[in-house]
Amino acid sequence: MKIEKKHPITVSVSVLSQLLRYLAYLEVDIDEVFRMAGVDPNFLKNPDARIPIETYIAIEDEAVRISNDPYFGLHMGEFAEPGSWSILGYMMMNCRTLSEAAEKSARYSNIIGNLIQARAVLGWGTVKVVLSTPKHAPVLSRHCFESTLSSTVRMGRNLTGKQIDPLEVGFSYPNPASIAEYERVFRSPVYFDQKQTYIIYDINAGKTPVLQPNPKLLEQFENYAREYLAELEGIDKTTRVVTRHILANLDSSNLTLNRIAKEMSMSVRTLQNHLKSEGVVFRELLENTRERLAKKYLRENYTVEDITYLLGFSEPSVFRKAFKKWSGSTPREYREKALTRNLPGMS
Repeated sequence: MKIEKKHPITVSVSVLSQLLRYLAYLEVDIDEVFRMAGVDPNFLKNPDARIPIETYIAIEDEAVRISNDPYFGLHMGEFAEPGSWSILGYMMMNCRTLSEAAEKSARYSNIIGNLIQARAVLGWGTVKVVLSTPKHAPVLSRHCFESTLSSTVRMGRNLTGKQIDPLEVGFSYPNPASIAEYERVFRSPVYFDQKQTYIIYDINAGKTPVLQPNPKLLEQFENYAREYLAELEGIDKTTRVVTRHILANLDSSNLTLNRIAKEMSMSVRTLQNHLKSEGVVFRELLENTRERLAKKYLRENYTVEDITYLLGFSEPSVFRKAFKKWSGSTPREYREKALTRNLPGMS
């Protein structure tokens, strides 16, 4: 029987900056929060550091207790800004539209932590983002989920300069004494005792332009994000660099090992040997990358023609043949199954 690998659950130190800004606004003694949580605040000196989820929960629990704010998570979310989400936030603020920023957030969310995971479900004219946690995660207070959704709403408004409101918000825990504060923050209907914790947006909200996007900066931040995640996930160095070259040149019909070896200033044989020592075959790495992105693009409703171009296939028929080999189904069949699974009431 295959045993599922349990990755340690950690949170980026940068996420704490949002919590600390809210505490400073409340004029709470931050040193006391750390002292009561039994945590040495010196780790804050390294913004790229990761802390165990137990440490983050201890800090948040003490912050809630000392602040005496029953809506701590909601209010903390209102202090979200790009810097709160480390390199991910800066990447998002340089995207062209809110949907592109959301795509980057989904792809690189592990940069800020692997505790709360988001899954997008497409409906008829809507997108529903469902939150979940790994099976081995500790029990979380409602403040963790409320700060996540409140931060998401605030970030969308900050990125676009528009008052973008969700259509609906739902939480999986019971009704509080009053929901007035939830309705003020989200400016939408809020429901409790739901099967999932979620937020729903009109799909057209994704077309909203981001303020002052910079494609050059986006490219630089994304390259850094790939490197950071590769190191975080333990991908070997050569495989990491080759994967980066593949992602940067997927739309080319001449994406070969020879070309990448030349770009890396080494011989093909040397590159092959490096990959072999890491248990990797270039052709398999390329195919796996194409397959993963093809399925992602189909779920996001890209046309077959667009995917053919983006993944460097010579023509749609060649892509269709390759996809059938990968998945056992045609692109159309795969898209229809994915849409059916994601329809409200079908997942």
